[in-house]
Amino acid sequence: MKILFAADLHLNIPDPSRRTGRTTFGAFAESVVAENPDAVVIGGDIGVPERAGDYLLAIRRVVGDRPLALCLGNHDFWVPPWMKSEFSSLQEVIERYWSFPAREVGAVLLDEGNADLGELIVAGGYGHFDLGLAVPDLHLRGNRITERVYLAGIGWNDFVRIPNCATRLQVEAREQAAGIAKRVDEAIGSKKRVLVAIHTCPWRELNGHPLTGGVEDILSAYSGNSMVGLELEQRASAIEFLICGHTHMPVRERKMHGIAQVLNVGTDYGYFRGVIYDTSDRSVRWVGEQF
Repeated sequence: MKILFAADLHLNIPDPSRRTGRTTFGAFAESVVAENPDAVVIGGDIGVPERAGDYLLAIRRVVGDRPLALCLGNHDFWVPPWMKSEFSSLQEVIERYWSFPAREVGAVLLDEGNADLGELIVAGGYGHFDLGLAVPDLHLRGNRITERVYLAGIGWNDFVRIPNCATRLQVEAREQAAGIAKRVDEAIGSKKRVLVAIHTCPWRELNGHPLTGGVEDILSAYSGNSMVGLELEQRASAIEFLICGHTHMPVRERKMHGIAQVLNVGTDYGYFRGVIYDTSDRSVRWVGEQF
């Protein structure tokens, strides 16, 4: 079986001055045709939730009748500022915008359940962030970056766009970690081979961005959820492959934290990059934009 893994399509990016979500989607569609995979898995950041139905229908039309699974990403929880008070949790965003369209197009939403592909199970979920990957003792321009500065969302929009992002950060991170762990345990219990697709990074090594001492180091705190990493480490021997996205930087396949193959697909705005995982020999082949 050949599985095409992708992430970070960002179908809502409309800026005509640069390559856009439409450009990415076109390259994704070309890869589906060229590679003819047996199944497609998308690791989050599809588009803003208000247009979830449109996006999932467009993806289904490209994928055809192949099995389709997807998890959500941070952008998939972005709502307009005036709507933030309508949601007390991320789950409420999922239930209002994503659950029904996923069922309508016959896609498995990994944030709610696992995808059974016959010989294997795909488990996963969004992940969120817990500041566990924040740079220790980070100083910028002589000033120490404290948790208060991280939570102020300097240089980052999630605290503005995701409901209760700063006030419920640790709660949501724990719930995400527990949910992913539960679904991975269910997959392991099936006695089938287990693949995991998440959006945010469980470990700093998957960030792909070098630490430079500059302001961009603040973003490392938002690259992932260390609680998810701890849960996966406890189940590492039962997971044969793990993929994430979010940081727009590719990390090539390698063994990590006890899991046989781990990578970050690394799609960037307007540039499609995907991975073909061949379950027959467990090989990985990158498709799309080269690096």
